[in-house]
Amino acid sequence: MRWICLVLLGCGSSLSKPIDAHVDPAMCEANFEAAVQRQCVAPADCVELLHPDCCGDVEIAVAASDQAAAQTAEGTYQTCENASCGPRGCFHALQAEDGKVPMSGQMIVAVCVAGACTTTVQ
Repeated sequence: MRWICLVLLGCGSSLSKPIDAHVDPAMCEANFEAAVQRQCVAPADCVELLHPDCCGDVEIAVAASDQAAAQTAEGTYQTCENASCGPRGCFHALQAEDGKVPMSGQMIVAVCVAGACTTTVQ
């Protein structure tokens, strides 16, 4: 009986430790991209969506026909991103997907480039 208790205690203690599963921001982004549609023929086929990265917000464009699914995917992405970014020591202003930041009198707009929705500054 004593041996059984020792075996059970030994097994129980090794199973009680949580597994440290590190999630990185690239995995969060890849899962988000797999969940959204970006196909377009014209800029009118695209809608803008605020999408944070670890240092700030990026305004992205997704297919207007997929807007509801994209917003759901965005919620899942933000949960993943918050867990994966860790302590943040960076910041960038709101930017378009091409990395451009709007200056005075400019704005971020959705465009259709090579059949895919994206954003740029105009």
